[in-house]
Amino acid sequence: MALIGALLLSLVPPAGGADYDPLDQAFVAAQWAMQSSAGRALQQTGLRAAAGDPELAGKVRDRQDLADRARDLEDRLADETAPEARIALRGEVDSLEDEMASIDLVLARDFPRFADFSAPEPLSIAQVQGVLGKDEALLLFLSGRDAIFIFAIGKQQVAWHRAPYGAERLAGDIAKLRRQLDPHATNRGVVSLVKGKDGPRVPRFDRGLAHQLYLELLAPLEVVIASASHLHVVADGPISSLPLSLLVTERPRGDDTDPQALRDTAWLVRRHATTTLPDVGSLRVIRGLPSVAQGSKQVEFAGFGAPVLGGRMVETRSGNPAVGQSFFRGVFADVSAVRNLPALPQTGPEIERLASSLGGRSSLFLGADANETVVKSVDLSGYNIIAFATHGLLSGDLEGLAEPALALTPPEAASREDDGLLTSSEIAALKLTADWVLLSACNTAGSNGEPDAEGLSGLARAFLYAGARSILVSHWPVRDDAAAMLTTGAIERLSTGAAAGRSEALRQSMLEVMNSPKDFSLAHPSAWAPFVIVGDGGS
Repeated sequence: MALIGALLLSLVPPAGGADYDPLDQAFVAAQWAMQSSAGRALQQTGLRAAAGDPELAGKVRDRQDLADRARDLEDRLADETAPEARIALRGEVDSLEDEMASIDLVLARDFPRFADFSAPEPLSIAQVQGVLGKDEALLLFLSGRDAIFIFAIGKQQVAWHRAPYGAERLAGDIAKLRRQLDPHATNRGVVSLVKGKDGPRVPRFDRGLAHQLYLELLAPLEVVIASASHLHVVADGPISSLPLSLLVTERPRGDDTDPQALRDTAWLVRRHATTTLPDVGSLRVIRGLPSVAQGSKQVEFAGFGAPVLGGRMVETRSGNPAVGQSFFRGVFADVSAVRNLPALPQTGPEIERLASSLGGRSSLFLGADANETVVKSVDLSGYNIIAFATHGLLSGDLEGLAEPALALTPPEAASREDDGLLTSSEIAALKLTADWVLLSACNTAGSNGEPDAEGLSGLARAFLYAGARSILVSHWPVRDDAAAMLTTGAIERLSTGAAAGRSEALRQSMLEVMNSPKDFSLAHPSAWAPFVIVGDGGS
């Protein structure tokens, strides 16, 4: 699909004049080529909000859940060869379709625009400009085999650029930077100071390559983005796995291992706050979502952290289990293996500090209370900010783990309701209306683990479908100390009004961590740049 979009774009000469028609057609074609599961999840959340009445929204959610189950059964049916099993599966699908038909009758009567909202069309350039603020711009990256195409849309101006950056070269360059950001990829465990003859040193980060990426991808679009303090980013392919905040906008000076040189670097985060969108249509969806805080005079916060885990303490929030260790016995996680995941000493104080910064009503579930049973039994629909501070696990991180998960306090014995791992499918079943879900854990922006899966198809997609308006996710294993500083710093700025929105609050917190006098190693982008906000980056 991306190649089809690229071919269409190649027919359009680069231009930024008043006649946007050919550009508009290419922009729409690019959106058709970039549909994502996370984008569909956010659209479904928007559809429930559009229903207005809570009872009607519940009917919409019931229908969406039934449709998801029917699709899963259809997939199983396609793979099944045994006649008796096929008949049984077909019967289950027919039963679900009957339930959906019954709900459709209610929706046709009480929510006549349900069908229209269920099949959203791509947005035109004018429609995007209609929902952008004067200090905002949208960037859309479409990867092709031989080039990457980038649209930049501001409130008044539009530009696009074809960068001759082939998929193989782009993937290689981003993989190189990712290896320098991921502690596990380099077997460092955590970025730390090394004493050099000219002062302290940190592991090298190739700022020259980060600057080259900026020159080839974004510099030609400065006519639009220079005046935008907030960038909304829609991307596919390799570029979706790298936060734009760590691109370098000016030629770097000094040594790549010098903490002070890193602090003095012209990172893109110095100029722009960034928000990741699953797709272009998500921008209109989030602008139409009501805030759960509306009608309430105080913040309501739920925090889960400091799960009871018995492994050695580490400084990154990923399981990093021993090679070959099995974490599953049958269909459930092996609770003794989950219990042996490393302890995270900073997560309890982090949740407590978040609650203190927010004020209002807080419900904290720490230690033994940070478990699956509690998550599933507590009514989370009334909380407008929810945080999880724990290990984030990707599919394949643990032997037998087929989908991403958050590690919580394991029970004495595993059951269907609680085996210590809150998986993405279990998260999707939650009922949320949160303005912001903070996943202060590792790799929470990753895919669902299926071959060729797009980014954000794992935990991020699950929380969006559950009803979150925005989520804080990470692109690589996060330092325990840095994660706590980044999340609490962002919340404090947002709650005091020092920052106008979530993305700006995170941007300011990133700069504070980068420049921290307590630890020079925090100047390395692996410490300050792992998090991005997906969805609504506003207030």
